[in-house]
Amino acid sequence: MQITRGWPRSIPVFSYSLRAGLSAVLLAGALFPSASAAPAPEVLPAISPDKSLTGWLLASSVMMQRGEIDAAHDALSHVLALSSRDLKLHEDGLRYAAMTGHEDEAVALAKTLPASDIATLVLAQNAVPRKAWTEMRQTLSRNSHHGPLVSVSAPVLLAWAQAEEGHVDQALSTLNAAAAFAPTRRLYQLHAALIAERLPTPHQAQSFYQKAGSSPDDPLTLQVLYAQLYGGWLEGQEQHPAARDAIAALGVSSPLASMIIGPLQHNLRKRPPLSAAQGAAILNLQLGLMITDIIQQEGIPRDPAIITLQQALYLDPSLTVARIFLADTFREGNQIPKGLDVLEHVSNTDPLAALAAQERVNLASRSHDLPMQADALSRALALLPDNPEFLVQLAEVQNQMGHHADAITLYTKALKASPPRKEIAWPILLGRAMAAQENGNWAMMQDDMHHTLELAPDQPEVLNFVGYASIEHDLDQEHALQLLKRALELQPNDPSIQDSYAWALLKHKGDLKTALPILIQAAEHASSDAEIGYHLGVAYWYLGRHTEAQDQWNQSLDDNPQPQDRTLILNALQQGGPHLKAFEQDK
Repeated sequence: MQITRGWPRSIPVFSYSLRAGLSAVLLAGALFPSASAAPAPEVLPAISPDKSLTGWLLASSVMMQRGEIDAAHDALSHVLALSSRDLKLHEDGLRYAAMTGHEDEAVALAKTLPASDIATLVLAQNAVPRKAWTEMRQTLSRNSHHGPLVSVSAPVLLAWAQAEEGHVDQALSTLNAAAAFAPTRRLYQLHAALIAERLPTPHQAQSFYQKAGSSPDDPLTLQVLYAQLYGGWLEGQEQHPAARDAIAALGVSSPLASMIIGPLQHNLRKRPPLSAAQGAAILNLQLGLMITDIIQQEGIPRDPAIITLQQALYLDPSLTVARIFLADTFREGNQIPKGLDVLEHVSNTDPLAALAAQERVNLASRSHDLPMQADALSRALALLPDNPEFLVQLAEVQNQMGHHADAITLYTKALKASPPRKEIAWPILLGRAMAAQENGNWAMMQDDMHHTLELAPDQPEVLNFVGYASIEHDLDQEHALQLLKRALELQPNDPSIQDSYAWALLKHKGDLKTALPILIQAAEHASSDAEIGYHLGVAYWYLGRHTEAQDQWNQSLDDNPQPQDRTLILNALQQGGPHLKAFEQDK
């Protein structure tokens, strides 16, 4: 049996939403060149594939449907080079240039389009770091009917322009008027706080910070953003305890926050008021949060969220919380390499490095690439060497990769680093017992099995592992059968437990009558499980149904069996069937 089957995975993931967001807002505006017939020898094709408009159109369409944004951007770039008149292609090109962070290309395409929502946003924000305020105002005024992105953004961008021009009171009035709309009130109040930092007295900034507030119901991204901004301002006002308290408040609602509270407090520094570009970057992060809320509710494409987060990093590459959120958005879209690449720009000295490391682990786990997971977890442990979650996850990955001794070491470290509570200890002990079994360390396996059973006597995973391992190693088989029967009573539809119990009936009792229907049910529930297929074949064999048994074993060989199972299957096929003592003794 694959002993690790059924092992509970516990890789945490981020969940982002903006509960104070808009009820309905910010909907999206909405690689291969085609293969030609093989030319005759020494005759070049009439049209080079690189010049095939039809091929690149097809490639762009396929890549956009698949959500492969880099490939779609590349294909659209070729399309636009070959045909530059179609405005719809320009809109697609703008979208994918913005999603892949090609700012100059996005700006060039935006200038060719009418005043669409994304085009206007890109052009207006591109003017911010250049402080081209007249250009920005002209861009925002070229259409009197703004789309949702620009409708939310315009008051903030105009207020930052006014602040940069020295009209802070006018900027605050602009934001105050926009804050009349309740769903986005806190968004505007936060920018009012940031702009009010420029005033000679602190009372207005303090008032706006308190109004903008931070709620435990907010997503962690928004809480971290607020804590960094408010804590940094308080530190600048020499309110050191209050600054530390603003950071410590992160721990109220999220266990993830415990990884970053210390580094954030340690990095509290007096900072100058933010620039307009930094303010616009924060705006884009807020937009991304709002859009994500709508994505989760309505199932719309992630394009506008990716665009706003890329814009945030264009305006302020140091806005790490936006970088982590963008990586998470790529993960949700199954763009694993993109997410990992975004996180490569977060240094280990960044106060949010541990949060970035957690997101890297989340991305790697989505890939199902074991070496990638091992690398992500090792990097996370370099930052947090005593983190039990990371230790357990890396131990599990090492065990799956066949590095059983390393897995045992990691599980042992995790036990020492974990609180001494049985609900925490038994899964770690179970994992170590599995690794010890694979490593041939029978003494450790038995000790951990018995300890795990003492801590969790009614956990189906524990009963299944202890019972099956005992059957396999001929340890107190009557008790093992009782454990497996109890596991099946607790979880009757689990094919792994069904298989374990049925196999125990075959191996220990030779009870074909009871075991066969259970094995058939297990095989129906897990048709591609090679181990279950092998056991079912054994039952067929001892019933005299040798052809069905051989067919079952041959099918199991195609289902990627574990090495030990492959050996058993091949032996059964090549040596005239299996050889179970319960049946051989009857001969």
